[in-house]
Amino acid sequence: MAYTQDGIMAQVYVAFGQGTDAVRVSQEAALELHRWYYNAITPDVVTNWGKWALQVLDRIRAIGSLAALKAILQGSPTITVMMVYESAAQVQAESDTPICPELPLPPSP
Repeated sequence: MAYTQDGIMAQVYVAFGQGTDAVRVSQEAALELHRWYYNAITPDVVTNWGKWALQVLDRIRAIGSLAALKAILQGSPTITVMMVYESAAQVQAESDTPICPELPLPPSP
């Protein structure tokens, strides 16, 4: 079966959830993940997904883990939009890879 933008995004959601473990993800936080990555799944990404998936999904898991840690440290049972935004920005900065999308503007409060 060929890869698709929606199928890859589904893998992104799963990897993020694996990183968050038992910490709840708000719907708004999941939509923030979608805002960052859905349009970054270009035809080039779809074509090369077989080569890039492991690397990308490991970074998405790291974003989930960092967002969960932020929630835990704040005593919150739920990952918020800003926790996703801050975690994705930090992981992307550390990754410094050409397949990371550009940082979107911060979410509005």
